[in-house]
Amino acid sequence: MIPTVWFVGASGVGKTTVASQLQSALERRGTHTAFVDADQLRNVAGVSATEDELIADGLRAIVPVFEQAGAEVLVVSGIVDDDAQLARLLPGATRADVLVVHLDAADQTVVDRIVRRRWNVHLADESVDYAREFDRGWVDVSVDTTAQSPAAVAAALLDRVEQLPERLPAGRRSMPMVQPSVGAVLTVVTGAGGVGLSTAGFMSFLQGMGRGERVGYVDSHQLGFIGVDLRSPGLAELKATNSVAIAVVMAQHGVEQVIITADPATSRSLVAIADPARVVWLDASDPVIEARHRSRAAGGGPPLAGDHRLGLDEDGIRSGVAAALLEARDESIRPHGHVVIETDDASADQVASQITAVRRS
Repeated sequence: MIPTVWFVGASGVGKTTVASQLQSALERRGTHTAFVDADQLRNVAGVSATEDELIADGLRAIVPVFEQAGAEVLVVSGIVDDDAQLARLLPGATRADVLVVHLDAADQTVVDRIVRRRWNVHLADESVDYAREFDRGWVDVSVDTTAQSPAAVAAALLDRVEQLPERLPAGRRSMPMVQPSVGAVLTVVTGAGGVGLSTAGFMSFLQGMGRGERVGYVDSHQLGFIGVDLRSPGLAELKATNSVAIAVVMAQHGVEQVIITADPATSRSLVAIADPARVVWLDASDPVIEARHRSRAAGGGPPLAGDHRLGLDEDGIRSGVAAALLEARDESIRPHGHVVIETDDASADQVASQITAVRRS
C-alpha cells in the first residue's frame, strides 16, 4: 500500500476541498499523487454491504491502478471515527503508512459552508454535533480551518506529507489489479462538458434506489485524480479502468446494474474495456450548454471534488463553453452504439427518468 494521507472530520470542515488542493500542491512539487473521495466508492442501493466494506474493497481495487500510473502518495477524504475503522478501510496498510489529518471548524463556519454548497443542508446540525464530539486523540494532525483557505491548509501540510514516502519499507509489493469481468449490467452516460452528466446520472441512481433496485453509481471523473491536469484526455483509460474496477466491486456485493457517467474520451475507453449494455449521449443546444456552465460556475448542482467550473470568471466560462460546444457538435467523438437523449426542455429529474427508461429497456 502506498503512503496515504487520510482527511477526517465532520461534513463542512473542508476535507474534500483541502485534500484535492493537497493533491495539486504535491504534484507541483514533484510528488506524483492520487486523490479519491471515499464517498464516491459507496454509491449503491438494495444490497447488504456496509459502507466500510464498499470503501475498503473499492480502495483495494483502484489503488493498484494509481500505483501503475506512478502514484507515490494517495490522498483520501472521508469520515473515519477511530483507528479500528481506519484499519478496516485500509486492509493491508500499517498505521505507519498513514497520516491522519483531522480538520475542524467553528460551528457557524460548518453551517455556513454546508448552506453555501446547497447540498444536504438539513444535515448541518448533525455535522456540528459530530464535530463537537469527535475524539481527536488518535489522529496525527489536527487543523482548524475556520480562518484559513483550503490552499493555505494544504500548503501547511506539505512538508509533513512529503516525508511519507521515506517511511515506506523496502520490498513492499503492489496489490493485484481487479480484472474487468463486471458481473453487472453497465449503462454509460456521456456527453459534452457541462451538459449535466453527473447530476442526471446520480438522479437516475436515486430513482433506481426508490424502486428497490440493486443499483450502483460511478462518476468516472472522480476516480481519475492524478497528475497536474485532471482534465487531460490521457487519463481516459485510467478513469475507465478504475470505473470498471468499482463496478466489479459493486457487482460482487450484489449490485445488478451500474450507471457510469463519463466524458466522451472516457466513455469510448469504457466501451472498449467493458462493452456496456447501453450507452447514452446527453445532447443540448448551444444556449442551454452556456446556461448550464454559468449555473455551475455560480455554484449550481451538487458539490464535486475537482469541479473546474465552480467559481469561473467570465473568460473561464467562455473558454469552457467554447470547448463544450466543439464536443457537442463533433459526432466523431461519440461512443459506438449510443442513444441520444435531448435535454433542452427537460428538468434534471426528467432527464434522469429517460436514462432510467433506457437502462431498464
